[in-house]
Amino acid sequence: MKRSKRLKPVVHIAIKKTEEALSKVGQANTTWLNNKQQLNDLYGYKEEYLAKFRRGDELVMSAQKVLELRAFLAQLDQAINVQQQQVSQSHKQLEHCRKEWLQARTKEQSMQSLVTRYQNEETAEAEKQEQRDNDERNTSQWRHRHH
Repeated sequence: MKRSKRLKPVVHIAIKKTEEALSKVGQANTTWLNNKQQLNDLYGYKEEYLAKFRRGDELVMSAQKVLELRAFLAQLDQAINVQQQQVSQSHKQLEHCRKEWLQARTKEQSMQSLVTRYQNEETAEAEKQEQRDNDERNTSQWRHRHH
């Protein structure tokens, strides 16, 4: 069996690993984007409440309302901090997946290059063999005619 044919299963495995790694990149990217959107939503929510607080006259607002609003904003800040950590972690995971995909793709490309090189060598060898066979046949025919 030719070397290029023997490597085909290895190439197929490399292709599959590259596809799986790319799928993981897509999933990690979706997670990261969702986490970023949730963080942006929290920021927007906080801005809305701060705007309400600023629009409201603190003298008119009851002390209880002011305390509740401040407590709510503190909880919102805590949720924002947690979400920032999730965004950071999901971005690290995305970068890790991208790195693994690049490694898998590089390996696949190397295997593809090797198969191509082997195929080129095999083609060149087959052409040389065909030329030798033709030369031998021509020499044999020439000898047969001249003897």
